Amino acid sequence: MNSDTQALARRASNKVAAEAFRSWVRRVVKGAAELRALDDGELDAVIDPATGNAVMLPEAQAMLNGSRRVVRSAFDALPGSVCVLDATGIVVMTNRSWRAFATARAGAGLGVGEGDDFFEACRTAGAGERSHALAAAAGLRQVLDGSRPQYRRKYVCRSPLGNCAFTLIITRPAGGSSSHVIVTRENVREGKQVATSSGPEQARRNRIAALSRAGTPNRLLAALPASEYGRLLDSLEPVTLIHGEILYEPGQPMRHVYFPGDCIVSLLTIIDGHRALEVGLVGREGMVGSRLAFGVNASSVRALVQGTGSAMRIGATHFLKVFRQSPALQRILLQFADTLMVQVSQTAACNCFHVVEERLARWLLMTRERLPTPEFHLTHEFLADMLGVRRVGVTTAASSLQRQRLISYRRGNITILDQKGLEAAACACYQHIRIVDPVPQTA
Repeated sequence: MNSDTQALARRASNKVAAEAFRSWVRRVVKGAAELRALDDGELDAVIDPATGNAVMLPEAQAMLNGSRRVVRSAFDALPGSVCVLDATGIVVMTNRSWRAFATARAGAGLGVGEGDDFFEACRTAGAGERSHALAAAAGLRQVLDGSRPQYRRKYVCRSPLGNCAFTLIITRPAGGSSSHVIVTRENVREGKQVATSSGPEQARRNRIAALSRAGTPNRLLAALPASEYGRLLDSLEPVTLIHGEILYEPGQPMRHVYFPGDCIVSLLTIIDGHRALEVGLVGREGMVGSRLAFGVNASSVRALVQGTGSAMRIGATHFLKVFRQSPALQRILLQFADTLMVQVSQTAACNCFHVVEERLARWLLMTRERLPTPEFHLTHEFLADMLGVRRVGVTTAASSLQRQRLISYRRGNITILDQKGLEAAACACYQHIRIVDPVPQTA
């Protein structure tokens, strides 16, 4: 059988398998409403009655695989040296800069690779760096067990390139819900290189930056060390973002980066050219335009201002210049990107498996924690777009929450009356994606 015949046979076999799978799905899905949702492409997974396991549909699986490739590419694009460990200390991911450091120095400086045991690497480190490595292992244990949010120390090693010193930082992603930790190397110096001393003028600028940073409501900016926040300070400008304002459209260049204060921005995926579904929500905990940090200058989503308020804005060109020079900014943005990815994936699963009332409660809580007031304006139509459901579903869910005296809802004006009760009414997804502020820096 020649190659063309083999290819035709494979395509025919794949087509038969796909048809058989579609037939099985239609037998599994019960109810007219569920079948309509399947035909409209609104279902991402079905439950196999024989095993009780969720089976992802091919379209959703393809989107998930595409997302993984994007995450890997974005991680490799980070200029800093970064690796990710799981809860047992096994390396699950390293970026290109981390791998290049390890290769050039023959594994010195904890140059672990994917699949390696970080604790084992610390125990077997060379004599010249063993004290640093053992201290790093102890710090990792403290971060993993939650007794400290971050571990930082100066690390010195000797490699074929000579003496090397850097700052080793071990931290959990901002948000606290991830079981992984992030390890970064910052301020790498070789041979006789020494850090530049700060003169009186630099010290004065750091004091000014520290005062300005302390007053910003954006938690990402507040978590930067004063010296690195100072690099952004001259180019940051305060702006007011208005409800309904579109900051980016899919495929268009991102000319500015935004750090929300008391406003919130919805990240929407556009389907069939006009339908929109919210995939992310950003407020005071993060930034809008994070793809720039990964070397991508075009937006993949529509960024829509959902609640009027203040923000800090910086031009894309200057942001990238500071980002490349600031290891702390790289690390903090990586933490935020991880938190946002958790939010996006949890929201996708929530939309598949939880009822509208639970999803609405979860979404109202997410909105509330990003705003300074428990009162905000949201129409049924807007909520339906955000949750990816029909308007009647939102009406029913909102009426139920109102009857339980959890919210007040009149002509689009929502007031949360019972925060604890609304948390009890929400699905468990909210606890995984609620905001946990990063620990502010002091230096």
